[in-house]
Amino acid sequence: MTALRQLASPTGLRSGDHVFWTFDDPADFSAAVLPYLDEGRRLSEQLLLIGTSRVALLEALASLPERDEMLASGQLEVRSVTETVDPARGLEPVERVESFRSEVAAALERGHTGLRVASDATALAQRGSVERRELHVYERLADETLATLALTALCLFDSSLGDEVLAPLAVLHPDQHHGRRETLGCLCGRGPWLSLRGEVDVSLADAVLRALVDVARGAPGEVVLDLADLEFLDVAGARMLASAVRLLGEVGVELRMVRAQRIVGRCLELFDLADGQAVCT
Repeated sequence: MTALRQLASPTGLRSGDHVFWTFDDPADFSAAVLPYLDEGRRLSEQLLLIGTSRVALLEALASLPERDEMLASGQLEVRSVTETVDPARGLEPVERVESFRSEVAAALERGHTGLRVASDATALAQRGSVERRELHVYERLADETLATLALTALCLFDSSLGDEVLAPLAVLHPDQHHGRRETLGCLCGRGPWLSLRGEVDVSLADAVLRALVDVARGAPGEVVLDLADLEFLDVAGARMLASAVRLLGEVGVELRMVRAQRIVGRCLELFDLADGQAVCT
């Protein structure tokens, strides 16, 4: 099981950690990125920072210990979003995730202990609904891939994007920092199935619905959603899952829910989801 964590600091992280982090302004961005990358420096990791402007990124790293030496040696790389994502082609989630496999392998060959990435994805999230769906798919694939690589990822977003954009992205990360908001649930892409973990109530139901439909709609035929680690589900959350079943069914995808705890299963029964679609333990 991947633990669901609300982080107060972007430190104490290791390979496999996948963090959602919001920032309010450039100073807040720098305050998050500096300790995160400095921790990677001390762990002898390859460091990569991605954002809108390479000049602004270098400025944000002005007080990073050994910044210039690491830039010169190649241990630290700074890239603009346009260097990593071709605006004409879009995000290309599968291709982007595979590129990280190659970068991790290259980092290990150079003698580093792994790859630590911090990426300001605000510009990607600011685009239209189609691009945001791609971003949801990418975050799900990235979460699955992180479980198998010497890779740590900090995904940063400007808080001005608002909850309509940020909430579905947050639930696709097991580690979250979204102001003072409590971390409730996570749609996890690790393991043989998708899994819904933590708690889903009226405050989170819409975000989970949008993330779940986006990441599952391209599946070939059936998607299994494991509810074993879902500790609480209210009526709004159950209604959300019923809506996901309907919306995915319209595009030819069957959403099958399994291993629901008894308290969750009783809520699912209100929407006729338990019979054949959820196995209550």
